[in-house]
Amino acid sequence: MTLHSKLLLPALACFGVAVAGPPALTLADAKVTFNGKGPAGFKIVGTTDKIDVKDGDKQVSFCVPLDSFNTGIELRDAHMKEKSLETKKFPLATLVVDRAALKLPSKDGQTEQGTVTAQLTLHGVTRAREIAYTAQRAGGATRVSASFKLNFNEHGVVVPSYMGITVKPDVEVQASFNVRP
Repeated sequence: MTLHSKLLLPALACFGVAVAGPPALTLADAKVTFNGKGPAGFKIVGTTDKIDVKDGDKQVSFCVPLDSFNTGIELRDAHMKEKSLETKKFPLATLVVDRAALKLPSKDGQTEQGTVTAQLTLHGVTRAREIAYTAQRAGGATRVSASFKLNFNEHGVVVPSYMGITVKPDVEVQASFNVRP
């Protein structure tokens, strides 16, 4: 398999193109947040409610369009998307998890939690990430909360810097959503 195929297939899977297996799960109340830090207590928080998930026979793919993140400051968002994340060239962040590695509750009232290794593709670079997650089932839906850390340098992302303030390359990402089959 070529590098191009390795990068393209997860993106296509997120949009339901050429994906075998079950159809997309229904998501509700989705939120993805990244937390970046800089000098002297400086913080950047970006959020989006755009996330797509495909549950295949062997893998679950989570995709987030990077141009949907909002930090609350338009100019900062533009710099982040154009200069750091290069969203026109790399529009998606994709996280792929082996289905068999996930422990999900089977009955209402149950909670499962764990850590799973996933493959994160960001800025065209795929790296393994340890994802901590909790899944709680109630009313036929499962609420999933997950978090992981990444380093922009490991993915070839230019660390955001503006007017002498540079964000540290280590970022924490959290995601949460309700899912129904």
